Amino acid sequence: MEQKSIVYRLVGEALLLGADEMNVEYKDGVEWVFAMRNNAGASFAQFDTSSPEAASLRKELRRLARKKKERFRIGEAEYELRTTVFDSFGEDEFRVKLRRI
Repeated sequence: MEQKSIVYRLVGEALLLGADEMNVEYKDGVEWVFAMRNNAGASFAQFDTSSPEAASLRKELRRLARKKKERFRIGEAEYELRTTVFDSFGEDEFRVKLRRI
């Protein structure tokens, strides 16, 4: 996956916000993206579920969840991404743990 993917762009934004985790949740026709730290978080992006961006985001997150771990470099820092998918009221919810290595 190239570094310009929607997931990598969002992970970069989450890291700038000090996150150690990024969550993506569906609610009312919108994919909400949260930057999380110590189980507290704030939404920093949202996509209409029917948009091409949301479809790309879900596709990339599912691929990462199947792979379990992936490395990501931002500047001089390298991170390990661990992605899991959960069922939340019949919808997929994604959790991406961000660990600097």
